[in-house]
Amino acid sequence: MPSAPPVPATDWLPDDSETETLSLPDGRRLAYATYGDADGYPVLFCHGTPGSHVIARLLAAPARERGVNLIAPDRPGIGNSEDASITLEDWPDDAAYLLSHLDVDAASAVGFSGGGPFALACHRLPEIEQVALLGSSGPPSVGTTGRVQQFVGALSQHAPWALGRLFRLQRWFTVRREPAYAVGFVAEETPETDALAADEVARIVRADMLTSMARGPSGIIREQRLLSEPWPFALEDISVPVSVFQGQNDANVAPSTGNALAQRLPDASFEAVDSDHLGTLTAAGDDALTAVQRRTRV
Repeated sequence: MPSAPPVPATDWLPDDSETETLSLPDGRRLAYATYGDADGYPVLFCHGTPGSHVIARLLAAPARERGVNLIAPDRPGIGNSEDASITLEDWPDDAAYLLSHLDVDAASAVGFSGGGPFALACHRLPEIEQVALLGSSGPPSVGTTGRVQQFVGALSQHAPWALGRLFRLQRWFTVRREPAYAVGFVAEETPETDALAADEVARIVRADMLTSMARGPSGIIREQRLLSEPWPFALEDISVPVSVFQGQNDANVAPSTGNALAQRLPDASFEAVDSDHLGTLTAAGDDALTAVQRRTRV
């Protein structure tokens, strides 16, 4: 299969999606973008898997309206972040360094889809006051995933080389097709928001998918494997308040997963969203940002 031709960034990236980078203590480069109110309450946004910082642009307008500074890093191997064998247990250290770099001493975390476990992992950081989950994956023992996600998880465990070829093929088609093609992986139809028309949402979703594989599929494959393994922390040990939002028509993460997470977490609320996977982010993102602004720590 021929490699994908170079694609000018302006053809598929939102105009304001350029990232900044910082050097972590081990010398790795971590890329991140910020959206919303630069002087607002900091919220760490953990993108999905596959995914990147770009998807956080869907929440830029509500973040601005709510006075939220949405901080969206690309995890290792994603976008312009250098790859490394980072686990769910390691990720909070990268997140803590980013928050320190930005002079943040109090923040919350929001996780979408496969980013939910990474947001929850940050509960141990003293800076994190609350967490919100939007269509979040759960541990293997909690809830269920769709057939496609089960297939991808199995490949990540037993045939990562095949999963790499699958992701490269997916990128090859995404480059050559209309943005709505990318939306088909996460939604039944392209949603609209108060600030964005459906075609712009589709362009952002396409950009998100392409950015997630900008450095190749290794980062995504590692994360898919991590998400199919037992988590290194127990849900019962998460002491910060967690707001769970779960789409009732989600084909990627079963509605039962959101309910199960809320029941297992010590301090959690649950809200059912009448939407699919991507629609949970666009429809309930504003509510999630509002929820995590309610500070509870002194």
